[in-house]
Amino acid sequence: MEMRHQIEEKLRKLKMPGALQALETRLSEARENEMGHLEFLSLLLADELSHRDASGLAKRLKAAGFAGEKTFEGFDFRFNQEALPPAFLRDLASCHFLEQKQSVVIGGPPGIGKSHIAKAIGHEACRRGYEVLFTTTQKLLSQCLTASPERSQRLLRHAVRVPLLILDDFAFRKVDAREAELLYVLADERIGKASTVLTSNRPPEDWYATFPDPVVGGAILDRMVSAAIKLITTKGRSYRKEVLGLRERNRAKPADKGS
Repeated sequence: MEMRHQIEEKLRKLKMPGALQALETRLSEARENEMGHLEFLSLLLADELSHRDASGLAKRLKAAGFAGEKTFEGFDFRFNQEALPPAFLRDLASCHFLEQKQSVVIGGPPGIGKSHIAKAIGHEACRRGYEVLFTTTQKLLSQCLTASPERSQRLLRHAVRVPLLILDDFAFRKVDAREAELLYVLADERIGKASTVLTSNRPPEDWYATFPDPVVGGAILDRMVSAAIKLITTKGRSYRKEVLGLRERNRAKPADKGS
């Protein structure tokens, strides 16, 4: 038992909680199966790596700021399959575009699932070890412009450097000159270096009107959109209205009373 306690203490000092938690189970297996030393050590190290992977994923998901986690496992591919081709979405889920430092633009009517898709892409990226930042465009601009200079710089630096930046509700409203300047910095610093996913209720050709200066707007969109992978649709049923809304209405109905 003295040796056992020494091993546990060393695992704590080495900060190996996964191996520590699995030690008793692995010791029992080793005794029952007459396991060799190398096999025992290999399994214990695998336990530690699995624990670290799970812990790292949890940290990345929390840091991403999804405000309501969505995955492709929870996405109804059949509901809008004409407007949102399942094969196209599954290709995005592979995150190959991240390896190529490409960006993605998802545009279409409200309620069809654009934000769900963007969050699901972010979730897949987190699973693959990428850092992700999910935010609405307005929220990021507001935070950068109203925070203290130090915090504003930290926010902008993070938004520039994060491997996957997801800007939800892009071009939702007109931006002023300072906001346009921030978007230009993001677009210019990230092009060819990191991937950005944009979702919007407007088609890209309508985005120019949201910028105060067409030259600056054109420069931003050229960097963000021209070489991006695009999933743009003008049709599609509202999942929010037809499915989620129906569920809410059904929950709100008073329960039938028996006679």
